[in-house]
Amino acid sequence: MAKDQSLRTKSLAKIFAHNHPIHIKMKVSIEWRIVMNLKKLEAFIMVVEKNSFSEAAAALKSSQPSVSLKIKSLEDELGFELLDRGAAGIRTTPAGMLVYTAAKEVANRWRTLEDELGEFEGTLTGTLTIGASTIPGTYLLPQWVKHFRSLFPKVDVKIEIGDSKKILDRLQNHQIDAGIIGMKVDSKLIRSKTIASDTLVLVAHENHPLVHATMPDFTEILQYDFVLREEGSGTRKMMERYLIENGLSLDELKIAVSIGSTESVIAAVEAGLGVSFISKLAALPAAKAGRIAIIDTFEPFEREFYLVAHADAESRPIIKQFTEIVEGSGMGKS
Repeated sequence: MAKDQSLRTKSLAKIFAHNHPIHIKMKVSIEWRIVMNLKKLEAFIMVVEKNSFSEAAAALKSSQPSVSLKIKSLEDELGFELLDRGAAGIRTTPAGMLVYTAAKEVANRWRTLEDELGEFEGTLTGTLTIGASTIPGTYLLPQWVKHFRSLFPKVDVKIEIGDSKKILDRLQNHQIDAGIIGMKVDSKLIRSKTIASDTLVLVAHENHPLVHATMPDFTEILQYDFVLREEGSGTRKMMERYLIENGLSLDELKIAVSIGSTESVIAAVEAGLGVSFISKLAALPAAKAGRIAIIDTFEPFEREFYLVAHADAESRPIIKQFTEIVEGSGMGKS
């Protein structure tokens, strides 16, 4: 069986690699079956990328038996074993790698086709799911989406808010179409574009000693309790970098509490639980309302927000149009 499959795989690779006489006919046949089995392909792609049936099922919001049945059906239809389910884990067979590569291309082509059909009718249609970390998701994204929706009212836009790491994970799992996060991604599979900038500022209760200090030394912050964002937050990562640039570390701070949202951090600072470094975009409205004070005697630390999307999805009209709106807004840029 393994020897026969190896010979068939080599033949299949030769057909796809050269302008073989039956190449076009076979390609049309395979792609037609692929279009008819997009759900099976989606399951196969996810199993390969997650290297786990259970994790693939969770990412697809399906059950493990359902995913297994889809893979088995796909193997039966194509006539090849696509996965080697050994003791060492799941590995793609040579035929499986060919199918995985083709499946990724066709899945992306199908999404692009749906977008282009909408353009052919004069407008975009479909669903655009955007994930965003707390700061850009709260203070920048709503205005971008408003502009996008004014141009493409037939597109259903869904927004998910989470920390930068969670949003990136969801993008990598193909659960969202694009993300706006506070951390740059170093990956050939994910494209990052700088779209806005912000600064981290130190905030405190209006009666805090640092508010009234004329020229405090940066190391004086070590005397006071701190309220921090949770681990994985882009704001927290930027704060760690800021501390390092000033000769300090996170471990040296007196951490009173870690909280999962910027608004909760502001409320904690307002209540006198401690000081914190937060986004200036978030701090300004709270300071204007008299809830907190911004300590501007320290040099602010600039950071950037990034639009991230899969490299093979950048050309999709729905993502391309949204990217153009975001890049052309100039919002949040210094």
